[in-house]
Amino acid sequence: MNMQTFFKSYLEAPKNLDNASSRLYVIASANIPFALLVHLLYIPLFMWMKVPEMALVNILSVIAWAFVLYCIRRMMFSTAWILFTAEIMIHSAFCNYYVGWGFGNQYFLFPLVGMSFLLPGKMYLSMTIAVAAIMEFVILSRWSNETIWTGNTDVLYVFNVINIVIALGISVFDTLHYQLIIHQTEAELKKANSKSEKLLANVFPHAILEKLKNKEETIADRFDCASVFFADIMGFTPLSEKLSPVELVELLDKLFSLFDGLVIKHKVEKIKTIGDAYMVAAGVPMPINNHAEQLANFALDFKLGLAEFNQKNNQSLRMRIGINSGPIVAGVIGKSRFIYDLWGDCVNTAARMESHGLPGEIHVSDHTYKLLADKFEFESRGIIEVKGKGPMPTYFLRGPITSTKQLTA
Repeated sequence: MNMQTFFKSYLEAPKNLDNASSRLYVIASANIPFALLVHLLYIPLFMWMKVPEMALVNILSVIAWAFVLYCIRRMMFSTAWILFTAEIMIHSAFCNYYVGWGFGNQYFLFPLVGMSFLLPGKMYLSMTIAVAAIMEFVILSRWSNETIWTGNTDVLYVFNVINIVIALGISVFDTLHYQLIIHQTEAELKKANSKSEKLLANVFPHAILEKLKNKEETIADRFDCASVFFADIMGFTPLSEKLSPVELVELLDKLFSLFDGLVIKHKVEKIKTIGDAYMVAAGVPMPINNHAEQLANFALDFKLGLAEFNQKNNQSLRMRIGINSGPIVAGVIGKSRFIYDLWGDCVNTAARMESHGLPGEIHVSDHTYKLLADKFEFESRGIIEVKGKGPMPTYFLRGPITSTKQLTA
């Protein structure tokens, strides 16, 4: 394992930690080895300065910091932070007592104040640590002697500067590190938000998505006239018994993905799939005048796409297709799993057009026929008995009227 891999694995937080704990884990894991090194270096320094008491304090500090690191790596954050706080505050008190204010150890209380708020979910403990550190600094500044150490004052001044620089360095390092983590978190949130936006865009029409973003309580609209399309695979149950679950899902995924592409091409709205059934609408959620024409063109492409799908995939799938036009109520229902759905007699009749249709035919109601009669060719099916509706004249859509036929007419 090279050094880069080692440091990466050393600083990488466990996956089961929340964001706040992960930040603390990484920052503490980066700072504590540095604290261990500084305290180790200060042991021979204080022996040279002939202050054995502080050399002993630093030996105990090294042990304390090693245990703090152990606690952090074991996710014992509160224990680690209490010991971490106690070490800095006790160390500062002893250093001021044996060496004096001029050594500058008290400045490590400032990073302690800032770092105390890294402790996740322990605001009262963080506030207590911050207040205690500030109070100790005030007390030490009032009652500490400037120079207790009787050695060369220039040496004391040098170490005062060194301690100030180290304390500031720790603060700057932690601030920059924390800022980096914030930027990374924001980037991850932006990426996750983008994924959510794309997912929602696949579930809801754009206009409905905007209303959801604006936190509208109830999303419901009435449309004086729109068109609804239903398609259903014939003989799906026997087919599902022949194929394995994976094969069945893959087949439906390929087929419905093809239809989804046609939805985008013709600028209609996919409402939902119900098992092997496919529901589409035009004229919702944004009203348009040519909704029936849009849906007719979509249906013709849909029929052609199914034929090409069968040829490419060696299948013989057949679908019934039904279309109706009329007044519709549309809206979003649900709390945990939203769905944009349509209601009204128009929807029920479209479903009846599909269920009373014939394989491979686009079965159209009289209302839709009247909207399209001057633009498309139809074959009259005559009057048929429709369940729940009674006798109704219906038609099969054949295709658009060619310019030659229009001129002849």
